[in-house]
Amino acid sequence: MNYRIFILVIGTFIIGTDDFVIAGLLPHISNDMNVTIAAAGQLVTAFAIAYAVGAPIFGTLTMNLPLKTLLVVSMLVFAIANALSAVVSSLEMLFLTRILAALAAAIFTPLAMTASANLASDKMRGKALSVILAGITIGLVLGAPIGTWIGNAANWRYSFVFVAVVSFITVIGVSVFLPKMEREAELTIRERLKGFNKLILLTLCVNIIGTTGGFMTYTYIAPIITGITNVENISVFLMLFGIGALFGNLVGGYFTDKIGAAKTLKLSLGGFAVLLAAFSLLSLLPPSVFAIVMVSIVAILWGIPGFGMNPALNSFLIALNPKQAQMVLSFSASALYTGIGLGAFVGGGIINVSSVNYVGIGSGIFVLIALVLFTFVHRAASKK
Repeated sequence: MNYRIFILVIGTFIIGTDDFVIAGLLPHISNDMNVTIAAAGQLVTAFAIAYAVGAPIFGTLTMNLPLKTLLVVSMLVFAIANALSAVVSSLEMLFLTRILAALAAAIFTPLAMTASANLASDKMRGKALSVILAGITIGLVLGAPIGTWIGNAANWRYSFVFVAVVSFITVIGVSVFLPKMEREAELTIRERLKGFNKLILLTLCVNIIGTTGGFMTYTYIAPIITGITNVENISVFLMLFGIGALFGNLVGGYFTDKIGAAKTLKLSLGGFAVLLAAFSLLSLLPPSVFAIVMVSIVAILWGIPGFGMNPALNSFLIALNPKQAQMVLSFSASALYTGIGLGAFVGGGIINVSSVNYVGIGSGIFVLIALVLFTFVHRAASKK
């Protein structure tokens, strides 16, 4: 791998870590801040919504600014935001630092993809882009469990220190090793919206609803798993989920090519709904070795359809408007983060009115709704 691209991968890796590690730290944050687990869960909502809104807006506002300068500044702001997250004394201030980190991440990630394409040869651009995105998944597989382990072994604040340190290292790497790069002209938001149609909007709704269901459970996975198993340090379970997610990306891409995007997406949504609901069923078990084994199996399995649906969904979206693939994919990313934010919000609502044991069932219902909606979308697209 080009060492310059590797520097950018470190950046997306630590952004993925920061994005996903919060789920493993929620019990500690809620205890330290003296708030409910549902209130602490809204930190995920704040980060995700800020990213979803910030990505298209800041991408347009900064399109004429130097690429390398933006990479350095956005990662520097991201590092500072996480350093501040480690020292704030109130939940309100932590909300502000999480939003700041999300906005910086929303600027850095698409720029890292653009920079990797500039640094790679024409024949290697596709691989370079996939490597940048793999950094986020590796953040889920390795970074989030490492951060969770740090938070459990010491204090949740040290997890943000870990993120801040790696972010500062990325700033130095980008400053020293990346060359100045020219940017291609990008579309304005108005120009991007011209390519939209009803089928694209409905497919984005499938993305939002399905992701909402998945992250209703993932956001509160720490209290869910602890309640089933009596295991407080869930870093191993997060790693199992990450392995399943990494495998799911590969499987989803393979089946998208073999049997088509629509069939792959339907199978993924159906399997995802069942596995999410399984967490509620497992809550009926008494804490035991058997419960730990069953949770471990579900933990590694649910990442496969959960992440396997992403390549299929994006492939289906591109087929709806192949001439504006970049625009469609940028809004798909915004839809993804909107779903992440809504998942934390809706999951917190379920906990407030019932208990954490019902989050899995609620998640499964949301994903089934996404499946039904996509079935209608696919039929309409086939007729058209």
